Amino acid sequence: MTPSVFPRRWLPLMLLPLLAACAGVRQPSPPIRYCPGSDALLIALDWPDEAVRQRWQAYEACDSYRLLRVLRANRGDPGRLAGELDKLLADKSLSPASATLARLQLRQAQAQFRLQDQNDRQQQQLRDQQKRIDDQAAKLDALRRLELDLPKPNGLSGGSKR
Repeated sequence: MTPSVFPRRWLPLMLLPLLAACAGVRQPSPPIRYCPGSDALLIALDWPDEAVRQRWQAYEACDSYRLLRVLRANRGDPGRLAGELDKLLADKSLSPASATLARLQLRQAQAQFRLQDQNDRQQQQLRDQQKRIDDQAAKLDALRRLELDLPKPNGLSGGSKR
């Protein structure tokens, strides 16, 4: 008995099933990353910049990260914050949770803007009133000095005698 030997020309044909099997092998997909929720976003508002960069760098595609950037960038200016939040809400790509938080932050920014505006107006009114009071006090002092400089009538010599 002679061993069965395949001709060399059949070798590529025999390797075809192996190539087909290799083509079906897929690389494992990367793990799914879920975007952090509103609670994590609110906690991260007070973090230092470096901590935010380290913790949130994997979530740059998340809408909550965009909201976090807007909130952190415009903390001191409620007018600008309201404008940026309006733009973000007009985009319509926010998740429902992020959109709700953005609307809440927008209402707070608008209320803070109104209060600051009202405070500025009241301070201006207070300065104006203080200026009027100072002007009136200066006029009163001038009138007192004029009164002291006026000549006294002949019959009066400084005080009434009884």
